Amino acid sequence: MLQNIRNNIQGTAAKVIIAIIVVPFAFFGIDSLFSGGSQTPAAVVNGEKISQAELQQALAMQKRRLINMMGDKLEPSMLDDAVLRKPALDSLIKQQLLLQAAEDAGIEITDQQLNITIASMPQFQEDGRFSQERYQQVLRLQGYNSALFKQLLRSDLLIQQLSASVAASAFVTERELDEAIAYIHESRDFQTVTVPLEKYRKSITLTDEELKSYYEENGARFQSEPKVKVSYLELKEEQFYEPVSEQQVVAEYERLIEGMAQDTEREAAHILLEIDDELNRDQAVAKLNEVKQRLLSGESFAELAKSLSEDPGSASNGGNLGFTAGDSFPAEFEDALAALEAGQVSDPVETEAGVHLIKLLSVKQPEVPSLESERLAITERLRRQKARPKLLAAVESLRDLVFNAESLAMPAAELKLEVKRSDWLSSEDNDGLFADQRVKQAAFDSELREQELNSDVFELSPDHFLVLHVDQYQAPQLRPFEDVRAEIEVSLQTEKAAQQAKADAQEIEQQLAAGQRAEAVAKQHGLDWQAMQDIRRSDISVEPALRRFVFELAAPAQDKAVAATLHQQSGDYTVVQLLASEPGQRAALEAEALLNLRRSVAQNASSQAFANYFNNLWNNADITIN
Repeated sequence: MLQNIRNNIQGTAAKVIIAIIVVPFAFFGIDSLFSGGSQTPAAVVNGEKISQAELQQALAMQKRRLINMMGDKLEPSMLDDAVLRKPALDSLIKQQLLLQAAEDAGIEITDQQLNITIASMPQFQEDGRFSQERYQQVLRLQGYNSALFKQLLRSDLLIQQLSASVAASAFVTERELDEAIAYIHESRDFQTVTVPLEKYRKSITLTDEELKSYYEENGARFQSEPKVKVSYLELKEEQFYEPVSEQQVVAEYERLIEGMAQDTEREAAHILLEIDDELNRDQAVAKLNEVKQRLLSGESFAELAKSLSEDPGSASNGGNLGFTAGDSFPAEFEDALAALEAGQVSDPVETEAGVHLIKLLSVKQPEVPSLESERLAITERLRRQKARPKLLAAVESLRDLVFNAESLAMPAAELKLEVKRSDWLSSEDNDGLFADQRVKQAAFDSELREQELNSDVFELSPDHFLVLHVDQYQAPQLRPFEDVRAEIEVSLQTEKAAQQAKADAQEIEQQLAAGQRAEAVAKQHGLDWQAMQDIRRSDISVEPALRRFVFELAAPAQDKAVAATLHQQSGDYTVVQLLASEPGQRAALEAEALLNLRRSVAQNASSQAFANYFNNLWNNADITIN
């Protein structure tokens, strides 16, 4: 099983696993990345602290993930720290436990393994090759630098190796396999009689007296929605925009160009010899010096890399490692590369991975845009940069002013803002002002309304803030009978139809349980029936709800049917007569199906083994949460 697991985590599968595991680490971090200072830690796990700074970083990144995933559909309440804190901290604790366990098990990830993994990840490749430019671009979009990403990935790989080793301890006995076959490949024969709600609804007639009586007895169901009129103030970044001078634009352009000059990228190739029991450092250096002489004699660097380099990630590609901005490889490697001219080869360079000959293949200078092409973007950026602090200062002033003000008039006058007023807004509205649920909740907050208080200042977006005051409130009122007559008729018909349908379904269930044939019982009641044979749990010919219901029933005793009734979401009733149940048999499975099932059961056993292992770590850990 260990070999099977190893095989399964190679190649594409490994990349997928890494991509999945990187996400939670990217959001929850690890404690070695952040300093907690003298603050009380958020938690202590077996003596290792999880700092408040780390927890705040986890919360911030988790919020950004939710915003990126859900966009406009995101409920503001989902970003509340009180909601996110516990799951974020739990994840940090779990990660810390697993990292501690990996360290105790002596698991290590070398720099070479790390670089090979990064080079093989598809999200960093272009045309099937690692691209340093794409690597940096993806990291920038996610808000990481190379050092942070490598630290997170190293931790992910440590946990991956730990989980693989734990999963390898699981095994499946032949008896367990037979039990799985009996369950998964069980087949059942049954018949159904459908009792449709609509059949009974059509036959029901209602009098005015019944409708009015229902209206009077259920008045609370026919109340109108509450409504409000509000006044509100808005602060937007655009309100603080000021003209930008040509001098400022030119200065910013020059700063931009100066920064781009530092973004030079170098394309590197190398020939690596690892230092081990068979080859010491001096021997590796001597051997690479001989290789360099062969290069000076005209031999191809790429061909020598293919035949001699011990870096599996680049050897087949002529030693090509792609582009680096100066932070992709060990410092010794980067220093040697920076000292080369295009086409030159270094002397042997030692790093933690071994000894290298390094060749600078090419140098990529960033394309410098013209001032005219950047003018609009620079102007907008400068306007926003100047407006932002003024907006935030105004927001703080607004918060102070509205806190004790009886209305919005005084804050509006102080900040020279316009008091805007809404028309009637219903609690059913979810657009306009009420597109943000916090604003809607404040508008219908009884305490704010009764005490005539202003709401909090809400951040609708980073450049848009709003505060409101409730001016008028209209409580729910009983809607006129004629307005809800049709609604009452439908409700009352449905209730009466459901009572009749349920009574008939119960009678049919009793008849089927007594052994009567479903066909005869269905004809007696004027209903449809169906016979199902050799149905399995995965059979898509039967609707999922009915299939689950049938397989939850106890198997029938010999020559005695089991009857039960399923109340469908539609309101219909389906009466089931279970006639027979046959466990799955190994002999009935083809070789490929048996092999796939064995693999599936083994995977489940591996997952359970890891779950048990982790639960043991958690239960025996010394965890303090502050």
